[in-house]
Amino acid sequence: MDKNVNSEFVDESSQIFPLTIILSFLVVFVTIVILWWAKNRHKSFRRGECLLLCGTSNSGKTLLFCRLTMGLAKRTLTSMAINKGSMILETSSTDRPTKKIHVIDIPGNLRIRQRDFNTNKNSAKAIIFVIDSTTIKEESKDVSDYLYDILHEKTFRQQRLPLLILCNKQDINNDNITIQTIRNLLENELTMKRKTRASSVDVHQGKTELINDIGQLGKETFEFSDVKDIKVEFVDGSALGTEKKSFADHYDDDDANNEKDIDSGGDETDADSGANLNKVYDWIEKIWIK
Repeated sequence: MDKNVNSEFVDESSQIFPLTIILSFLVVFVTIVILWWAKNRHKSFRRGECLLLCGTSNSGKTLLFCRLTMGLAKRTLTSMAINKGSMILETSSTDRPTKKIHVIDIPGNLRIRQRDFNTNKNSAKAIIFVIDSTTIKEESKDVSDYLYDILHEKTFRQQRLPLLILCNKQDINNDNITIQTIRNLLENELTMKRKTRASSVDVHQGKTELINDIGQLGKETFEFSDVKDIKVEFVDGSALGTEKKSFADHYDDDDANNEKDIDSGGDETDADSGANLNKVYDWIEKIWIK
């Protein structure tokens, strides 16, 4: 009789032990998955604290950096390295303190900008993308390629990152290229970019990729108004401000022997002329001071 009891006990134990091991492994596995998801979810939705200045070469981006961080319209060279500085944002409200904002100027050179952009993109709380209004017709493809990368960036979309597209150099824009003209031009280029991308994506991998593409899914044309996961705004202006002397001579160029500063002092009150940065400052204040 004892033999039968021991036999039954051993049989039960042999069945329970493997089940216990399997359940233990499942608990550990599920715990690891939950912890990994929680960690990466927090990381992917975390927004940086810096203002990134992006744009192609000679757009006036580094001049804008000088205006924001030093208050000077400084003659600049084509950037081949990242510029870092800080700006002090003074609020119009007396009950709110000034705000210090870290500014990063990403070089516009095609050979290095992607590397520097990828290195600093997680630092971004907002982006100003600078466009040269005087050359946008000739450079629309390069500009739209860069913009596509920003609009398609997964981390920016998860964060609903604010993006300001500054149509710069309106002070010397002799062709009267308006914001709407530039917007339409870029929308046409981005429409073609999407079609090219769709045709080149592999059939087996394309469905997910196309769902995550910019703009409205299933719509043939791209429009900035269809972008819901990045807050896109357009403004016109001039990184040179209201200074009226030799505008063209103080935007990005390659003359290393003729560098000088132009004091950009004076109130920039003429917000409707486009030859100012009031709209840029208003946008920055809206992002950093709520």
